[in-house]
Amino acid sequence: MTTLAPRDVRTRTGPARALTAAILWAGLCAPPAGLANESPDHAHAGERPIEPATATHGHAPLPIDESLTLAAVLDQAVAGYPEALGLDARAAQAEAWEERGEDWLQDRPSLLLRYQTDRWGDDEGLDEYEAGLLLPLWSLRGRSATRSFGRSLRLESDAAGAVLRWEVAGVLRTLTWDIARGENDLELAGEFLEIATQLAATTTRREALGDAALSDTLLAEAAALEAQAALTNARAALIDATRAFRTLTGLDHRPPPQRETLSRRTSIEPDHPALVYADAEIRRAAAARELVERTAGGGPDLLIGPRRERAANGDDFDNSVGLSLNVPFGPSSVRRTETAAAERALGAARAARLRTQRQQTLDLHEAAHGLATVRETLAAAARRSELAARHYEMAERAHAQGELDLMDLLRLQQSAFGAKRALRRLEIEESRHIAAYNQAVGETP
Repeated sequence: MTTLAPRDVRTRTGPARALTAAILWAGLCAPPAGLANESPDHAHAGERPIEPATATHGHAPLPIDESLTLAAVLDQAVAGYPEALGLDARAAQAEAWEERGEDWLQDRPSLLLRYQTDRWGDDEGLDEYEAGLLLPLWSLRGRSATRSFGRSLRLESDAAGAVLRWEVAGVLRTLTWDIARGENDLELAGEFLEIATQLAATTTRREALGDAALSDTLLAEAAALEAQAALTNARAALIDATRAFRTLTGLDHRPPPQRETLSRRTSIEPDHPALVYADAEIRRAAAARELVERTAGGGPDLLIGPRRERAANGDDFDNSVGLSLNVPFGPSSVRRTETAAAERALGAARAARLRTQRQQTLDLHEAAHGLATVRETLAAAARRSELAARHYEMAERAHAQGELDLMDLLRLQQSAFGAKRALRRLEIEESRHIAAYNQAVGETP
């Protein structure tokens, strides 16, 4: 076999086609403005090697604290979550209603003072002095209804704390694996940039020695610029994930990413935090309806007190003690309207419970399906990554010996790193879907 000289190799491979491919590649991977304004001599003479872009954001990475657990981070995140401010108010409301249910009177007592005279009338000496203590009594079963309402508020307050912790756990799980994926993408982007930079430097040297065409140099440098842009994007994605983690937890360090153990639950159980809270909402609404039914019409009032009076044209005062009872009866439009509103709120609570049940069932199905899909894809992705890596190694050797042009090498390089990135992402996605499955069945770290 006759060995062709380097100049002959460039001629037979078609310089016009290679140059056109290089221009298209460079157009798709437009470099930053500073690099685009450089002279062509700088671009291919090797005087300024391509270097990884430095971080343009003032965000430091989150160091890993091996002693920190996800449960401890969750406690910190829940404490700083905006909705946590309402938990104390819920507890205070429940306590207030519980105390009200222990009172002997439906409302606070009031003092009644009355004086009557005919001094500005007939002026025959009529004088009456009356004092009384007005006691609002409980309506029939009104006190027990108040106690039930207080207990329902207490249960709702406890369930609200549990469901808030579960909701924050879902956000924290997502951010944890967003950071893991961001770190993986950044690491692979750095590896790809290093190889692309080395290839660009090698091609530039070969072009200076007359062993490679200018189009190959432009193509290699365009690929390096694309790798640099990918590294910048990966770094930005990681910065966004870490910023969200800091905002949620208020911490400047994070626990090591650990795969959770897949829950053995296969359905949404009644003790799911979201369902427990929905059930508590129904109990509160039912207790509120009963409370309205028992108390909206008002309760009896008891008035007891002394009376001192002097009749007209009389000389002596008579002293007595009086007792009166005021009992409301008959239909009440106020009671009907308040009862209807309470009934409507109860219906809304029951509908919300059904929606929650359906949504959690759908979330569980989605998490289980996603996990099964990822696990089915992992084996094929691992084999594809292995084959693509071997193919790229063979292509590197062939390119070094002049048996493969640069465009084909770059295509195989992209394929190899794409397969590797896909495999690493699938491994992370498996852990993410396990966490999502545990979240769907209601388990928290």
